[in-house]
Amino acid sequence: MYKKITVGKDNTGDFDTIRAAVDSVDGKAEIFIKNGFYFEKVIIDKPDVVLTGEDRENTVIVYNDCALRKKENGEFMDTFETASVEVRQNAVNTRIENLTIQNSAGYGKIVGQAVALNVMADKTVVKNCRLIARQDTLMLWPCFKEALADPDIYVRSYFENCYIEGDVDFIFGGACAVFKNCDIFCKHRPVGYNCYVTAACTPANLKHGLVFFDCSIDGDADSGTVYLGRPWTEGAKTVFINTKASDVLSKDIWSKWGKTIQHDPSLYAQNSFDAGFDVPAWSKLLSDAETKAYTPENILGDWEINA
Repeated sequence: MYKKITVGKDNTGDFDTIRAAVDSVDGKAEIFIKNGFYFEKVIIDKPDVVLTGEDRENTVIVYNDCALRKKENGEFMDTFETASVEVRQNAVNTRIENLTIQNSAGYGKIVGQAVALNVMADKTVVKNCRLIARQDTLMLWPCFKEALADPDIYVRSYFENCYIEGDVDFIFGGACAVFKNCDIFCKHRPVGYNCYVTAACTPANLKHGLVFFDCSIDGDADSGTVYLGRPWTEGAKTVFINTKASDVLSKDIWSKWGKTIQHDPSLYAQNSFDAGFDVPAWSKLLSDAETKAYTPENILGDWEINA
């Protein structure tokens, strides 16, 4: 049975900060967060925790850490340390619903990477949420060499009916992650700079990486400056199924990572853009039969996401 906890500003709940509520948990817990602006870093480090906001637009968790900020020891922050909300590896079965998570640090050229949500735990569900930042909005573990090489690190995530906003590699990492009915908003960058929705670094032992179903791509970016993604590492996997996009999308659809050749062994596939687009030869245009093989159930395996 889940313990019920309420968070509210001005002593209207059991706790007035989300962090204090999470720290109090000693078993399964449902934490209901009343409307308010919660300027704090939230670290979920326990399994079976549910965070539910009162209203997606008005229940806001926000912080402003960034990679170009120095810590007390004089070193710059690591990207994963910048997250406003962090779901650590032992926090299996975390659910986050009906709220906004934001990193307000600002433009990446000035502040560096600034993560809104960092998901490191398997079986994480995020529904009806807004994730807002600029560069590296949503981090999906594993991401770095040691973690990518560890075959025991297997992280599955599921996002449904979410709004995700950013500009550079703002959905990134090595997780097996499914996105369903999500609105992706690409922020404007100065003339001469492009936007990249995804940057996958899928481990070699995973069949699936980032997979999007029935999502839409829009934004205030300049016309033709947005790419669906680029491969961070060799073997990266990113697939878009039944995608709708405004004129912000580049005619090339996908981008290589600089002048490297790591796109060659990667899987970058979609079924939505053909005529009128310059689909790269190194990417894949899915047939109807191939598209049908992509289902959340096939991708996520034995995890029942609605359980």
